[in-house]
Amino acid sequence: MPRTTALVALLLLGVAAQACGQASDTAGGAKPTADSPWLKYDATTKTVTFALTAGVPGGGGPFNFNGYTSGTAALVVPAGSKVVINFVNEDGTPHSAVVTRGDEPLPSGGGDAAIPGAYSRDATQGLAQGGKDVLRFTAPASGSYRIICGVPGHALSGMWIWLRIDPAAKAATFGPTKQ
Repeated sequence: MPRTTALVALLLLGVAAQACGQASDTAGGAKPTADSPWLKYDATTKTVTFALTAGVPGGGGPFNFNGYTSGTAALVVPAGSKVVINFVNEDGTPHSAVVTRGDEPLPSGGGDAAIPGAYSRDATQGLAQGGKDVLRFTAPASGSYRIICGVPGHALSGMWIWLRIDPAAKAATFGPTKQ
């Protein structure tokens, strides 16, 4: 009987640890990677589908994407991938999404995307709370970009994450950057 009790206790601890890990995958500061709640990658069609959420509650204030601010997270996609970013604003402040060059100074606002099609509508005015849009573009051969909020002042307030195009990547990933 003691062996059975110990085995049950170990199994319960394992289930609890797994549940905690799954819960943290969707919270701010999590490490979602390929085929996570935020990211899907179809290797057959080379399609990256990413859920980009502005103003995640508990994500360090209203100026965040998926709980990250000031480049503390990166979406890495294989070169030539079809990228679909499903953008939603969960914050009471208007927000948008625009892909800008990563090797230039951080812009105060953004209406000009560095990649054709890589911006949400009303980029400088933003979408109201609950607003949704889809960004569709093909990843170039390589490069480092930023996904910023194009509303003036928001990117400078920390509302941006990295988008890196990696020609050697075999799948898309998303998660914290090394600081």
